[in-house]
Amino acid sequence: MTMRKALIALAMLMAASTSALAEDQQPTAAPTAAPQDQWSEFQSPERGFAISFPGTPQTATAPVEGQNPLIQYDFQVGVGDAETYQVVVFEYPAGKAPNPPDPDYFVKLTSAYAKGSESRVRKRGSATIADRAGFEAITDDGKGKLNHLVDIVPAGDRIYMLISAGPKNHATGDDAKRFRDSFRLLGDQPQSASNPPAN
Repeated sequence: MTMRKALIALAMLMAASTSALAEDQQPTAAPTAAPQDQWSEFQSPERGFAISFPGTPQTATAPVEGQNPLIQYDFQVGVGDAETYQVVVFEYPAGKAPNPPDPDYFVKLTSAYAKGSESRVRKRGSATIADRAGFEAITDDGKGKLNHLVDIVPAGDRIYMLISAGPKNHATGDDAKRFRDSFRLLGDQPQSASNPPAN
């Protein structure tokens, strides 16, 4: 699966949004296999979120090179060879995150993800996720084998990306929606002042 390349591209774009483009990014953890029916809530109080995964996520932390102390935190579960569920948290230094993000910010992140995952954006626009103004996109690979649901949720000094990928029609299926809809923020994180654009 090419989600790793997509996340590397995203880390680079996140770095560029604060100053210069990052030149390199450490890879994320490899997914672990988990049975479909073992969904349970995972909480990360340190990163300020909770979400249901179909297994225990592997975690990885990597500084975004050239942008210390911008940090990327990854939480990932793979189900067989066909599905992946991942939360990526980009944590900015206090007061340095785009808040509220520029309207083009979400489109740029979505485009970077699509490029890195070798997929095309089929649908994108503003969305409410965990009662917050966010952005959602569906991308498809050129071979019609993988379908991705990507959600972006800004919250204070963090940008959350909820990513699930699987076979054709995955993005509109029950498991992708279950993953997205189970996301919630923990603690006090201020709401962004504006909504992202539909496109």
